[in-house]
Amino acid sequence: MTTVTIHAEDAFAAALRAYAERLGKSVNQAVKDLLSPVLGLHSGHAPNRVNQWKAVYGCISKKESAFVRKTIASQHVIDEEMWR
Repeated sequence: MTTVTIHAEDAFAAALRAYAERLGKSVNQAVKDLLSPVLGLHSGHAPNRVNQWKAVYGCISKKESAFVRKTIASQHVIDEEMWR
C-alpha cells in the first residue's frame, strides 16, 4: 500500500475532517470514497445509499422535505405534449 499526501489550506483540511466526521468515517476513508468513482475504481459492491445521504439527514425541515418529494414526483409525469 502506498501513502499519498496532499497539501491543503487549513480551511480545506478542516472542511474535509468535518465531512468525514459527519459520515462517521476516517478522513482517509472519506477521501477514498470521494475519489474512487472519479478514478473509475469501484469496490464491486452496490453503493450504500443510506451512507451517501447520512450528511443530509436532519438538515431539512418536514416542509422542505415535502417540497423535495413533490418536486421529484413531478419529474415522473410524462408530458404528452412534449412527445407529439
